[in-house]
Amino acid sequence: MSHEPQTGADPRSGGDEVEQMGGRALTARSLMLALIFLFLGALWIRKASLIAFTILVGEGTPPVPALTALGLMTALGLALHHLTRTRRWRREALLVYVLLTCAFMTIDANGIRQLLSALTCTSYFAATGNEYAVLSESIPAWLAPHDETLIRYFYEGLEGGEVPWMQWLPVMAIWGGAFMLLTLSLGCLVSLFREPWAERERLTFPLAELALRLAPDPADRPDQPQLLRSWVFWVGVAFAAMYDGSNIAHAFSPGMTAIGQSYDLSPLLTERPWTGLRPLNLTYRPEIVGLGYLVPTDILFSVWAFFLLLRFENFFANMFASTAGSFPYDRAQGMGAYLALALFVLWSARGHLKRAARAAIGRGDGGSDEVIPNGVAVWGVALGIIGMTAFMSVAGIGVGRALSYTLVVYASSLVYAHIRAQTGLPITYGIPREEMYLTVLDLRPSPGGLSRAGMRAESVFALFTSIGRMTFGQLGAYQMEGIRIARRAQIRRSHLIAGIVIGLLGGLVLAWVIHLMAAYNYGWNIIDGGTTSAGYRTRQAQMAFDRAETRIFAGEGIKSGATVARGVGLVLSLLMLWLRHRFLRFPLNPVGLALAGTFGAPIWFPIFLAWLAKALILRIGGAQTYKDLAPAFLGLAIGHFLIAGGIWGIVGAINEVVANRYLLWFA
Repeated sequence: MSHEPQTGADPRSGGDEVEQMGGRALTARSLMLALIFLFLGALWIRKASLIAFTILVGEGTPPVPALTALGLMTALGLALHHLTRTRRWRREALLVYVLLTCAFMTIDANGIRQLLSALTCTSYFAATGNEYAVLSESIPAWLAPHDETLIRYFYEGLEGGEVPWMQWLPVMAIWGGAFMLLTLSLGCLVSLFREPWAERERLTFPLAELALRLAPDPADRPDQPQLLRSWVFWVGVAFAAMYDGSNIAHAFSPGMTAIGQSYDLSPLLTERPWTGLRPLNLTYRPEIVGLGYLVPTDILFSVWAFFLLLRFENFFANMFASTAGSFPYDRAQGMGAYLALALFVLWSARGHLKRAARAAIGRGDGGSDEVIPNGVAVWGVALGIIGMTAFMSVAGIGVGRALSYTLVVYASSLVYAHIRAQTGLPITYGIPREEMYLTVLDLRPSPGGLSRAGMRAESVFALFTSIGRMTFGQLGAYQMEGIRIARRAQIRRSHLIAGIVIGLLGGLVLAWVIHLMAAYNYGWNIIDGGTTSAGYRTRQAQMAFDRAETRIFAGEGIKSGATVARGVGLVLSLLMLWLRHRFLRFPLNPVGLALAGTFGAPIWFPIFLAWLAKALILRIGGAQTYKDLAPAFLGLAIGHFLIAGGIWGIVGAINEVVANRYLLWFA
């Protein structure tokens, strides 16, 4: 969708149709290493992210423990040269990495943690000032726990920390089945689009290429990967070390000057209409600057330009005293852009999708060279959509609402995967999480005074909003990158599928175990950043149930402001797509509006820096200089991940007092 050539990509990265998938990767050795890294990474996440709440190491893109494991396996291969004389060690290292990326997102903050908060908050926080008790009773007993003692000990802890596993097991099994169905179905969805994305659009899958370039390659120099022997790469690592080093030194010795993580301009904007420009932070995100260097310039420009445009929309609204609602509805406009991009992605691949549909009913080529044959992938997507719709409907949500929500989740996940394949930007929250369910809910007025069936529908839908806040879109994208890695590294398809399933199942089981054990040992109220009344995930769940309470008893109309804003984002994005089709160098890209609206405040400034650096280098030095300097920016990103995420993440698990002075969220 970008007109700019991918000048910074690995020369081998355009298309992967020539690769053959047949090498062994899932061996006793790689499985043992994967399980060791998975267990250690889970313990790391438990301490740093759940209990100490100092750094969300598992939420990075890629997850820091997975990247650390790949780095350690690369280092081991460099130390023991006999391992890297054949391609097997490379394949094993990369499969372990793919397995871990599929596991750690579920274990960290927005995996099972979101679901547990939604399953329990109405029962525990029911009080005379709310109607949570009514909402809790409306949720079927097979869908969520209702035992007051079970939930009270979950929030307050239990002496001895014994988990009542048998009481939790039915809920774990039901939701675990839904988790696997949705996640694997999204894997089928992204597999279905591999061919048009890789071979026609020639997307470069930068995060997959990053892993491929880090792993030792016997076709290059097995004792030293190409990236690591570039002195320019180590210059980038040095810049990351200086940035993180100053902040780490300040954490240990607060009297020392630090670069800091951001500069907030909001205190300068205290009078109307200037308050309309808030929030306006200059956030320093080395990983976004580094990987953003490889992103097409038009996308980089569009992200920061649209973010500032949204701020100036609010500025002029303040100037004319129009401050109703949440104008300019940044997230709603971003959701509209997502919907437009979903239509574009589907329309662009319409010929391929027709052939895949024919293959699904046995009337055409099923794409036998794909990891998941196209015909099988079609059935996988259909089964997921039907299964999730049925799951929600049986729980009490109307079929129309359940199907609409499911389709929005699939569409958003597809667009997020496309953005990842196109840009590789390490933005975990670049998917419109709350907007998935708000898009459906805002169009459905409620008269209030609902019947028992209506109360059940609203309460259950509030519970299912946790699906939008969880990491399903990211898990779909990681499966897509796993497919890319497998084709480029010649990993046997059955080994890749087995590795993904092991990662998803292993992450799911460990997530349940770690969170339930921590809750009954410490109390859910004081972990995940909570002090006395649980953490942010629980507050998010409560907000969803608060709205359900309003809809049940008081009623609400259509949310016209947010709905119109989504329509504006949709129309603007379709217009941009048409203009880009008509005019080759049209500078604006709807991906910019999608990202700026969804998560613009923390990312616009590092993206601006990446755009500025890339534009100046291309203007002054040309394409060759741009390619020559690419390793420095990769070094900046990788160095920050490994220093701030790896080294400092370990400190965060050991000494939370010090770590609290340099809090990191790889969001």
